[in-house]
Amino acid sequence: LLPNTGQGFVLLHFGTPDASVSAALADLAPGALEPQVLLVLAPGEDAPSGHAWVTDSEGLAAARCDARPGTAYLIRPDQHVAARWRRFDASALRAALGRATQ
Repeated sequence: LLPNTGQGFVLLHFGTPDASVSAALADLAPGALEPQVLLVLAPGEDAPSGHAWVTDSEGLAAARCDARPGTAYLIRPDQHVAARWRRFDASALRAALGRATQ
């Protein structure tokens, strides 16, 4: 999982995002502080177009992160966890980015 996080902040989202989450993710403007989005999908789950994704083929990432569909993690550039939510929330993401960069 970590080799797929790249550089900068990364938002890990477990499962295929619903329409409201997809719209909020699409509104994240690219920039120095805006996170890359990486979807962590279960085997057989379809990846929506426009997002990077990995398949959690054995469920290890979900188990180790205590994640269920909809869980989101904000990963710092040094690959530490900056924030975690059971449901993605754009305003909470922006607040977490603010705290992580102070």
